[in-house]
Amino acid sequence: MADKIRVTVTYEYTPDMKDYPGCGDVHAAARLDADENDVRLFPEAYDEDIVSVRYEGIPG
Repeated sequence: MADKIRVTVTYEYTPDMKDYPGCGDVHAAARLDADENDVRLFPEAYDEDIVSVRYEGIPG
């Protein structure tokens, strides 16, 4: 297996709870985002929410 580079991007944002109908708290809103608003589908929508980027070498 080849060596790889792993990139870990951390996003943090405060949800506007009115955009999360039926979610009583931030934990439920996070589950809804994970299920329906995958950051990989809308990466540009989260650009301003990036708080860190980590690069590491992963041996094969």
